[in-house]
Amino acid sequence: MGEFQLSGNVADLDRSSAGQMRAITWFNLTHGLGLAIFLAAMVGFFWYLQIIENRHHQQGLYRDIEWAQQTMRLKWREDQDRLMAVALEWGQHLDRPTDQSVNIREFLNRSPEIAYLAVLDEHRMLKWVQPSRRIGSVFARSPGSTIDDSAGFAAFTAARDEHRSIFSPPFLSDDNDVVVELHAPVVRDGRFQGTVIAATSLQSVLAYSLPREVRERYQVMIVDQGGNPLVSSTPRHVHDANVSYELPLDPPGYGLRLRAYAFTSNARVIDRTLLAAIFGLGSASLISLALLWRHARKRLAAETERDRLFTLSVDPMAIMQRDGKFMRVNPAFGELFRAPGALSDLVSLTHTDDRPQVAALLEQLAGSEHRDRAVQFEARFLAGSQTRWLRWSIRSVGARSGQHQTLYAVAHDTTESKHAQAALHAETAFRRAMEDSVATGMRALDMQGRITYVNRAFCQMLGFEEAELLNRLPPFPYWPDQDQPAHQANIELILQGQAPAAGLHAKLRRKDGSLIDARLYVSALRDQAGAQTGWMTSITDITEPNRVREQLAAAQERFTTVLDELDAAVSVAAIEEPVPIESPAQVQGPAQVQSPALLFANRFYRGIFGQDPSGHRELARAPGSIDSRAAQNPTPVELYLGSVGRWFEVRTRPIRWVDGRTVEITVAIDITRRREAEQWQRTQAEKFEGHSRLISMGEMASSLAHELNQPLTAIANYCTGLSARVRVRHASGQSVDADELLNALGKTSAQAERAGRVIRRIRDFVKRSEPEHRDCEISVIVADAVGLAEIESSRQNVRLVVDVAANLPVVRADPVLLEQVLLNLLKNAMDAMRDQPVRKLALSVNQRVDTIEFSVSDTGPGIARDLQEKLFEPFFTTKPDGMGMGLNICRSIIEAHNGRLWVINNPQAGCTFSFSIPVGQPQNLARAA
Repeated sequence: MGEFQLSGNVADLDRSSAGQMRAITWFNLTHGLGLAIFLAAMVGFFWYLQIIENRHHQQGLYRDIEWAQQTMRLKWREDQDRLMAVALEWGQHLDRPTDQSVNIREFLNRSPEIAYLAVLDEHRMLKWVQPSRRIGSVFARSPGSTIDDSAGFAAFTAARDEHRSIFSPPFLSDDNDVVVELHAPVVRDGRFQGTVIAATSLQSVLAYSLPREVRERYQVMIVDQGGNPLVSSTPRHVHDANVSYELPLDPPGYGLRLRAYAFTSNARVIDRTLLAAIFGLGSASLISLALLWRHARKRLAAETERDRLFTLSVDPMAIMQRDGKFMRVNPAFGELFRAPGALSDLVSLTHTDDRPQVAALLEQLAGSEHRDRAVQFEARFLAGSQTRWLRWSIRSVGARSGQHQTLYAVAHDTTESKHAQAALHAETAFRRAMEDSVATGMRALDMQGRITYVNRAFCQMLGFEEAELLNRLPPFPYWPDQDQPAHQANIELILQGQAPAAGLHAKLRRKDGSLIDARLYVSALRDQAGAQTGWMTSITDITEPNRVREQLAAAQERFTTVLDELDAAVSVAAIEEPVPIESPAQVQGPAQVQSPALLFANRFYRGIFGQDPSGHRELARAPGSIDSRAAQNPTPVELYLGSVGRWFEVRTRPIRWVDGRTVEITVAIDITRRREAEQWQRTQAEKFEGHSRLISMGEMASSLAHELNQPLTAIANYCTGLSARVRVRHASGQSVDADELLNALGKTSAQAERAGRVIRRIRDFVKRSEPEHRDCEISVIVADAVGLAEIESSRQNVRLVVDVAANLPVVRADPVLLEQVLLNLLKNAMDAMRDQPVRKLALSVNQRVDTIEFSVSDTGPGIARDLQEKLFEPFFTTKPDGMGMGLNICRSIIEAHNGRLWVINNPQAGCTFSFSIPVGQPQNLARAA
C-alpha cells in the first residue's frame, strides 16, 4: 500500500460489525451439520469392520489350535514308538545298568516334556527311576516301592494283559503338576517281565509343544472329560465370552481335550478407542463451534470498541507493515502531521538525526524473537515546521517468518515535559557534580539534628550508603560506643550554635568497625528567605596524617630497639677511610656513634668491640666479603677473629644512607658455639663409626675363630703328614719325590692364604682410616661383605643366596663404608630370622637406569608399618640389647653417597631393606664418615 488511510466514522463501524456477525453464524451451522454426517458414517464403518475382524480371529484360532493338536499327538506317538523300541533293551536288567545311562539321558534330552523314566517288574515293584534334569522329580516314585495308585495300576494291568503300550489316566503329582504315564510292556519269550514307564508332564507339553506365537495369542488348556481345566499355558484369566475352540486329545485319550481361548484383540481395543476418540472429537468440535461462535461475538464487540477508541483517541495511532509503511492511522495522527497523504512510512516522518535509530528498531521488530512483544522508544519527529518529541509503543503481531507481520503503534507527545526535564536535569547535574567533586565530606542537619543530606565523599569516608544515613536522629550509626557521651555533647553544641570556629575533633566509626580521626567544621544553613533551616557540617579525615606523625615518632625507637635485641653485631660505616673519634663526648645516644667512620652500631657490636670502628673494618675486610658487596643477597663468610677469640658469620653489602651517600652495612653473627658443636659431632661420629665395626666383629668373634681354626688345622695336618712321610722314606733309604712334596706344600700354602684373607678382611674392616672415594667394583664390595657374613650364616644355619647382575658399572664411593652398610643389613636380617623355621637370606644387586640398587631380603616376622620410619631414627631399636644407631649410621652413609635407604614388607614373609647409590661421584662423603 503506497499511502495510508484515515479510519472511518462510528456508523460505518456498526454496519460492518452486523454483517460480520451474520457470516459467522452461517459458518457455524454448516460446520455442525457436516460433523453430524461424518459421525454417522464412522459408526456404520466401524460396525462393519468389527464383523470382519471377528471372523478373521475365529478362523485363525481354528487353524492354530488344530496345528497345535496335531503337533502334540505326533509327539506322543513318537514317544510311544521310541519307548516300545527300547523297552525290551532296558527291561533286560531290572537293576539300572551303568552302560545304559547314556541312552536313557539321550532319550530324556530328546523329549523335554518327559518328567522321569522308570522300570517295573511283574509285581509292580519299582526297580529304578531316572528323573529329567529339566523338570526334576514331579512324582514320588522311589526304587523299591510298589505302584498302588489307581492310575498307575490300571495302566500296568492293561499293558500286561494286552502286551501293548498303554497311557495312564492323568493324575496329580506331589508338585501339583498333572502327569500321564506311558507303560510299555517288557515281554521276553512270550513271558511278561514288567513295564518301562515314561511319565509326561502336561504342563511341560504346553510349554515345549506350543509355539511362542500361540501362547501369546491364546490361553491353551488341557481339560478332562468333565470340562475341568487340568493345566493352562498362562495363569491369566480369560473371559468365557472370548472366541474359543476345543479339540480331543488322543493319545492319551481318557476324554482329554485341548481348549483354547483367544485373548482380547488389541485391534478391537484400538477400534473401540478410535470410535470413542471420533465421538469425542466430534463432540469437542461441536462444543468448539459453539464456543467459537460465542467468542466471535465477544471479539467482534471488542474490535468495534477498539476501533471506536482508535478513532476517538487524542494520541496518534497507526497500523503499519513490517517495513514501517502506514496501513491505517487515526484522525489524531493526521492532525499532528498535517498533510499525511504525502508521507508513506514512519522513517520519513522522523528527524534526520533519529532516523538510524528508528530504522534499526523496525528491523528488530521484523525478527521472530520480537513477535508479540512491545518495544518502546522516544525520538524526534517532523510535524509541519516544528520538531516534536514522541514516545512510541510498537507491538509486532503476525507469523514468525515475518512476511505477514503487522505493527501496531501508539504515540504520546512528550515535547513539553522533555524540555522541562532537560532543564531540570542540567541544573541537578551541575549541582551534583559540584558536590561530588569536593573531597571533604558534607553533612546537613535540620533544627532537630536529623540528617537531611550527605554527599558522596561523606559516604565513602564512613562506608555507609546514603539511604542508611538520611532521616536518622542522634545517636548516629558512625558514633563509636565508647565515645557516645562526647558525640552527644558535640551535637548539643552544634544545635545550640556554640560550635567552636576552630572545629571539633572526634573519632568516627566506619561501617566495617574501623575507627578514623576527623575534624568537623559547622556553619548555619539558610534558605532563600534568609531563615535558618539547619546546620551544614564539613568533615575532614585526618587519620592518615595522625598515623604518619605517630609512625615517624615511633620509627626511630622501634628501629633502635629491634637492632639492639639482635644476637648479631650490626654496624654501618662509610666506605672511605674512617676518621678516628677524638673524644667520647662526640657520641650522642645509646645506639648511635657520631663518627666520620662509624655511623651506627647496635648493642651486640658495642658489647664486643666497644665504640671502636676497627671491629667493623676487620669484619668488612674478611676474605670473600669484599667480592660480595655488590650482590643483592651477599654470601655469608665465616671468619675467625683472634682479637676477640670468636667465630663470626659475616654479611657485608652497600646501602644508601639517609643523607644520600653510599655506605656499607655489616651483620656479623657469633657462630663460635656452633663451630665447636660441629667439631665435637664430627669427632664423635668418627669414633662411633669405628666402634660400630668393632662391635660387629666382636659379635662375630666365635664364628671368626671357627673360620680361622679350619685353615690352621689343615696346615698343621699337612705339615705333620709331610714330616711323617719324609721320615718313613728316609728310614727305608728311599728318596722323597719332589712332585709329592710340592703338592703337599702347595695345599699348605693355599690354607695359609685362606687364613690370611680372613685376617686381612677383618683388619681392613675394623681399622680406622680417613674416608675416601675412588672407583670401586660392586662385585668386590659384595664379595668382601658376603665373605664376612658367610661365617655368621653358617653358624646360624642361614641359607645365603647372592644375585649380582653382570656388567655393573664402576661407582665412585668409599668401599669400606658400603661394606659396613651391607654387613650391617645382612647381620640384622640373620638376627631377625633367629627364631624362624625357614631361614633364607637373599642379597641382590641390579642397575636401575643411573643408580645401583642393593636389596637384602629375609624370611623373618617383618616390621610393623608404623615402625618402618622410626627404624632410622637415632637410639630407636627393636632388639633387647641394641643401641639404635646402626641403621641411623647406614642411612647417613647412603645419603652421603647421594643415595636413599628404605624398607618394605615382603608379600609372603619377612621384609626387604634396599638402598641405591648413583653412578657418579658422591658429595659430602667426608662429613658422613
